[in-house]
Amino acid sequence: MTTAQSTSQYTVRDEDLVWALPPMCGVLGAAYTWYVRPDPRSAAAAARVVERLLGLWQVEDAVAATASIAAAELVSSAVEHSAPPLALELARGRGLIALAVRSASPAAPPADLSAYVAENGLTLADALVEDLFLAPVPDGDGTAVVVHIRETALAPAPGAAEPATADGPATLQACGV
Repeated sequence: MTTAQSTSQYTVRDEDLVWALPPMCGVLGAAYTWYVRPDPRSAAAAARVVERLLGLWQVEDAVAATASIAAAELVSSAVEHSAPPLALELARGRGLIALAVRSASPAAPPADLSAYVAENGLTLADALVEDLFLAPVPDGDGTAVVVHIRETALAPAPGAAEPATADGPATLQACGV
């Protein structure tokens, strides 16, 4: 299914703004990854791509809607405030959806994360999600804004830990082991 946005000159499809890359090891570990064109229209395209994939995964509609809004906010912020190239990552762990938008912007951690959130237009995303934090891009220069969205509470398997701990953000899957 293709969603198109008409302009006076030509029609822009989601695939022109956000296109899939092979699943790869990134900020979230093994994740579905999309290249994001640094264009303001990419935010809406990213939201639709995330919502479609979460629908295929049979994620609850409310969780998928939250994730798609968060994706739009992260991409919109990255387009406006970060340096390209941009990439969107999506991963799913037990009871947890993780989204990251990475850019070539320097990985200097802000002194105050709440000020960074406000300055970069991430207030809505921060209000919707379980966690919002910055992470360095592995094996490269850049930063990623990462969010976690809790799915309906699932009982952990015997001996398994919950996806997130009080000590910090959860990790979904390690790569390159």
